[in-house]
Amino acid sequence: MMRDFWETHHWPEGQRRAHWHLLFDDQPAVHDYARAHAELLDRHPELSPVPVEWLHATLQSIGPLSPDVAAAVADAAIPALASVEPFEFEIGPAQAIHNGVVPAIYPEEGISALFWALRQATESIVGTEAMPTAPDRFWPHLSLAYSNARWDHDDLSRALAKLRPPRPTVRVTRAVLVDQEQAWRDTYTWRVIAEVPLGIRPAGDPAGVTTVDGGGRG
Repeated sequence: MMRDFWETHHWPEGQRRAHWHLLFDDQPAVHDYARAHAELLDRHPELSPVPVEWLHATLQSIGPLSPDVAAAVADAAIPALASVEPFEFEIGPAQAIHNGVVPAIYPEEGISALFWALRQATESIVGTEAMPTAPDRFWPHLSLAYSNARWDHDDLSRALAKLRPPRPTVRVTRAVLVDQEQAWRDTYTWRVIAEVPLGIRPAGDPAGVTTVDGGGRG
């Protein structure tokens, strides 16, 4: 029995929360993978599919941050991610879980190392007490749809087992800090705050981070 994702993920109206994400705007194979599931997901009104342009893998939820604190968090990530080399992972197959449709990410080692590096860097600025409780083990995932009801999803699970589009391989070269907004029972959108590269710290450049101004995804 699938649960209602939104019942346990309801933000106060108008609240924005900073997150570290992997984004897939430069990964057309990930877009194709999501589109290959679109017709099946659209058959189920109990689902809120994630639009292709807003696909993401959440690395770390942080919470509301002022612009100055967000900039400090991005700066703290630079030396942390300089020691994390770019890596690859594969997405899929998709499966129905307790509150949505989620493809696996494998192998987990690279993205888990990235999570812990970002976690420690962020804690160094906002403090451990301001962060969500750290998991015993990071669970990397990409959501294709959120459940908006409590319902029997056995038919969906069987259909997903038969639908096996090519699994995309993703090369991760950056982490993106975003200011995220929730359209409740619909989707998440965001404004990019900063992009921090993996495995690179420009000589003589204490910033080493691309800061993005303005609205949209950047």
